[in-house]
Amino acid sequence: MMARARRYGKSSVKTRVGIATALLAGGAVAAAAVLASGHGVAATATSAAYSTGFGNEGNTLSSAMSNWNGSRQNSYAALAGLTQARQFSQTSHRGKVLAVQRGIVVLATKKFLILQSANGSLHLWLLTGRTQFQNVSATTAGMRAMTASPSAARQAMVSGNMLPSTTLLAGSPTTAAAMLTPTPAAQAVTVQIANTNLTVTVTVTRSTATVSQTATTPLNRMPAWSPVTFTQGAWMAPNMVARGDLALVTGTRSHWTLKAQLVLFAPLTTADVGGRAAVPATPVTQPTAVATHW
Repeated sequence: MMARARRYGKSSVKTRVGIATALLAGGAVAAAAVLASGHGVAATATSAAYSTGFGNEGNTLSSAMSNWNGSRQNSYAALAGLTQARQFSQTSHRGKVLAVQRGIVVLATKKFLILQSANGSLHLWLLTGRTQFQNVSATTAGMRAMTASPSAARQAMVSGNMLPSTTLLAGSPTTAAAMLTPTPAAQAVTVQIANTNLTVTVTVTRSTATVSQTATTPLNRMPAWSPVTFTQGAWMAPNMVARGDLALVTGTRSHWTLKAQLVLFAPLTTADVGGRAAVPATPVTQPTAVATHW
């Protein structure tokens, strides 16, 4: 089964699956640390995943977002300097709460995307008409901004080696392979937004994602109870970004929800991460991975 094809700058189109046949070492075990596997092993994300801002992080984030349309290179440089924000971080700045997260995309929909950091923490980011999306896979400055690692960016650009970037943002190549490979066993994650009645559960089976949410996802008010379930392609890319992409997201938090203002992303394929994830033998029908916004 073939997932969506992506183009890296001027390079040829790559496909997400079906390119490599070698299994990643320890694939089933490592993948289970992030997504529910056939063995029922689940990821857990605790409040430790929620870090507070460091130093002048507020000024840096504000500058990066406000300068995007006028001086993109300055925005890249500012984000590249946020080396302490490897997972999720938030800080207060001039009456607002600014947030940033680096990770791998679990699912992208028309209204939100779910990002998972290298430590397993999950966050749901609402998308607005003003959210800016940028594929940085063809620019060194952009890759450095996304990864906060000159070395990883250099290897990605010079030799096409995405393993360092993948390890930094996704935690391991095996985790990324699990995101990129359709499997008959259900992979499920749940994100619960604290202090609201919004819980979003995503269950991916083969190439289909089933999304169940308990409340609305309004941009400027609290979520309101309104259960709904819908399906879409697991690798659907409504804003060019999709499941399995490495990404950095910056934005604000209000009414307990995160609103994405800037999304930097780089597509991955199974060839980039060294092979295909092992296929669990027994389907998992209930979501067991839970993360909470505080």
